[in-house]
Amino acid sequence: MTLLEQFEAYLVEAGFRPGDRLPGELELAQRFGVSRGTIREIIVHLTLQGVLARAPRRGTVLAEPEVGAVGRDLAFQLRWLGCGREELKAARLMLETAMIPELIRCITPAQADRLSALIDEMAQAEGDPEQADRLDLAFHLALLEVTGSRILQVFSQVLTLLFDREHRRPYFSAEAVRKSVDSHRRMLRAVLERDESLLQKLIEEHIRPL
Repeated sequence: MTLLEQFEAYLVEAGFRPGDRLPGELELAQRFGVSRGTIREIIVHLTLQGVLARAPRRGTVLAEPEVGAVGRDLAFQLRWLGCGREELKAARLMLETAMIPELIRCITPAQADRLSALIDEMAQAEGDPEQADRLDLAFHLALLEVTGSRILQVFSQVLTLLFDREHRRPYFSAEAVRKSVDSHRRMLRAVLERDESLLQKLIEEHIRPL
C-alpha cells in the first residue's frame, strides 16, 4: 500500500467528516514515519483532488464531497481508456433500466413536480436546442437522484459527460426536442402509474437512437 493509500485509509478509518480539522503536519509525519515535507506533498495532492481544503484560521480540513468532481475524474479515465460510443450507450441503458424498481418505490410528489417542471422547461426551450439538450440530461440525472443513491448519480454523471455534444449534435433540432419532451412525459406518467415494464420500454426507446 502506498503512502497516499495509507493516508486515505487513515482519513476514512479515523472517522473524519467534512469540516473536521486535520492534525498538524508534524503529528502526521510522526504517525506515518515520514518527513513533514512528504506529508505536505500528500496534503497538497489531496487538496488539488478536492478531498482536503484550507480553512482560514483553522488549517487543513476535510472538504465537502463533490459528486460532480468525482464524476469528472472518472469520465476522464474512461475517455483515456478509449471507451466507445456504443459501449457507453449500453452502460447508460443498463444503469437507467436497473434503477426502475427503486425509482418507482421512492418517488415523492415534490420530486415528481420537479421532473414535470424540467419537462415543461424543455418544451419551452424548443427554439434553443442546446438548452433543451442540457435540460434533457438534467431530467435523467433527476430521475437517478430520486433513488437516493449517490453512487448511481456519480456513474450517471460520468456517462452524461461522456455523451458529449459531438455525439448528440444530430439531435439538436426542434423536432428532436418535441420528441424528447413527449418521451419524458410518458416516462414520468409510467413512473407515477408504477408501470415498470412500460417505463423500461420507454427508456430503451429514448436511449437506443442516441
